[in-house]
Formats: sequence, C-alpha cells, structure tokens
Amino acid sequence: MDKNAASLMQFLLVIVFIIPAIFFLLTQYRTLRLVRPENRRMPPGQVWLQMIPLFGLVWQYYVVRKISDSIRLELSSPAGDSIFSDDVLNMEERPTYNVGMGYATAMVITILPVMIFNGIAALVGIILWIVYWVQLSKYKKKLSERAMLFNS
Repeated sequence: MDKNAASLMQFLLVIVFIIPAIFFLLTQYRTLRLVRPENRRMPPGQVWLQMIPLFGLVWQYYVVRKISDSIRLELSSPAGDSIFSDDVLNMEERPTYNVGMGYATAMVITILPVMIFNGIAALVGIILWIVYWVQLSKYKKKLSERAMLFNS
C-alpha cells in the first residue's frame, strides 16, 4: 500500500470513529441540559473532556456516574400534578449506570497489552456503548417531555 492510500485509510478510520463519538457526546450533553440545574451533578459542557486521548478513558467513568445521578435526581424530584408520577425512581436506582460502567471498563481493557482480550473487549465495549446510548436516549426523551411540562 502506498503512502497516500495509507493516509487516506487512516483519515477514513478517524472519521468513522469521530463522527459517532461526537453524536454520542451530544446525546450526553443534551441529556444533562434537560436536567434542571439543581439536579445536575456536573456541567453539561464537561462531557466533551472525554475527547482528550487517555484522559477521556478515565473521565468517562466520572461522566457515566454523574449523568446517572443527575437523571435519578431529576426523575425523583416532584413534578407536581403530572403524568410522570409513576416514573418517580427509587433513590437507590441509577439509570444507565451499570451499562455505562460496563462499556467504560470494556473500552479501557481494549488498550491493555493482553492481546487475547482486546478484540473481545472491543466487541463487548461497542455493544455496551450502543446499549448505553439507547438507554440514554430514552431518558433524554423522558426528560424532554418532563421539561415541556415544567415550562408550560
């Protein structure tokens, strides 16, 4: 493979990974923005720190925990006379937390030098990342509906 083809391949691989990552971080950001400030456990803009190489692998644990706690607090807060009365969460329940921690851990394992686990961890990590993203999107939708109720 010549140098230009290799460079093009590297560029395409970066694009294939960066674009979904940006949309994922947008989902995290927008989810946190829908949580009322008094229930947010971190500023929404801090989710973007996950883009920093290596630091982001550690920071993702913080983000998963803080988003989970923020969603829990928001959905367990009184919404007045609303359709969400059945959605009040048990204060011990942590929405998206377990799957989020699973994907974060699998992603960290992919960089370890034990080659036999890298491929398996990458596959598991991608699957858990997608499941986490879907769960987060569902909570984002629920929070959006709830925010519309508060603002009307």
